[in-house]
Amino acid sequence: MGTLKLLPRFVVSGALAIGVFSAVLAWTLSNFIESSLLARDATVSRGFVQGIADSQNIAAALHAGDLQRNPGLQEFFTHIAAIPDVLRINVYTLERRMLWSSRPELIGLRFEDNPELERALRNEVVVDITTGDNQQHPSGKSEHVLLDTATARYIENYIPVLGHDHQAVVGVIELYRQPVDLFQAIHSGQRLVWVGAGVGGVFLFLCLIGFVRHTERALAEQQRRLVEADALALVGEISAAVAHSIRNPLGSIRSTAELQREIDGDPQGTQAQVMRDADRIEGLVRTMLTYASPAADPDAPGTRANLHEVLATLAGRLAPEIRQQGKRLELALDGDPGQVAIEPVLVTQVLQSLLTNACEATGPGDRIRLQARRHGTKVVISVTDNGVGIEPARLEAVFRPFHTSKPLGFGMGLALARRVAQRAGGDIRIHSVQGRGTSVHLRLPTIDH
Repeated sequence: MGTLKLLPRFVVSGALAIGVFSAVLAWTLSNFIESSLLARDATVSRGFVQGIADSQNIAAALHAGDLQRNPGLQEFFTHIAAIPDVLRINVYTLERRMLWSSRPELIGLRFEDNPELERALRNEVVVDITTGDNQQHPSGKSEHVLLDTATARYIENYIPVLGHDHQAVVGVIELYRQPVDLFQAIHSGQRLVWVGAGVGGVFLFLCLIGFVRHTERALAEQQRRLVEADALALVGEISAAVAHSIRNPLGSIRSTAELQREIDGDPQGTQAQVMRDADRIEGLVRTMLTYASPAADPDAPGTRANLHEVLATLAGRLAPEIRQQGKRLELALDGDPGQVAIEPVLVTQVLQSLLTNACEATGPGDRIRLQARRHGTKVVISVTDNGVGIEPARLEAVFRPFHTSKPLGFGMGLALARRVAQRAGGDIRIHSVQGRGTSVHLRLPTIDH
């Protein structure tokens, strides 16, 4: 059963979604910064213009719209034209006629199609950014005729001028400005927004990749546990049926073979082979029962194993048989390995399975090493051989129940070893190089003597 590959799908869809989101966010914030700063600049300009109008008391004169009878208007317009970065100033009356302009050619003209002017006459400050190209009509608007732009971008402000009561609009002043410092501030803010959105998008993407990888690993672990639970249930059912149906006749077969061997006086003959096969079947049944059974109470009697005794006894029992195969078994105990909270027979069963695997992977003249050494509060029991090794593709599957490459194998040895280690709070690791051998390390927590 394959695992769901989330990461490759997320890399494409996540990168696209986060990229679009970051771009839209940066674009929105950039426009917001530009419109906010321009609106604030227009508000300041209106306050400046209205302040001059109030101080010179020209509201009535502007409303009348007669420069000849009101020479003070000329001084007022001159002060407005002195605002920094001003390219042109146009002054409109309530009749939409240009009363005064820094371009005398435009005085007295009317521009009918001017929605910005209509909004300003309704007491609304209008801000418009225009991109020109130094031609006769840079933006396509007729009122921009004869506008000489030093750059291709400028601001067009329509500022309503209020009367003495600050209620009614008496005229509109149109300012064309190129605020270089303001444009630089806007561009700096927009660059920061785009850089921040890009960095934030990358950071979010990396965080989500980490989350997806963690989720993928968690799903794989849950899948492994589900597979193991299914195998455990299957092993439990098989174990109960096999133990009930086989053990009694199997015991009779072994007893008969043992009696016949005593009668015939042939300790290594056919009867001995029958006894070994019966013991092998009994071992398989016991392995299944052990794998499927619940963990024993660590404080119950008989659940503590003295590793020195277990290892020495096991090595003494298996060494002659391994020697008959032309191999040698080495036992290395670095001091006292201590005790573990596992039944001695279970530790023996696990280690015997690991040693059997090592024997099957080696040939005549090869060496098998059984070693135990302390590491703080834990003991590491290692079974090492210099045999054929395990293919890299099989390393991840060797701990699965019923997984085996042996024609007569049962596939429960390493699965039982891992289950025993996990029950005791330890773990098992395997390192193998094909053609050079395999090392299995069983790490278990020790308990006080």
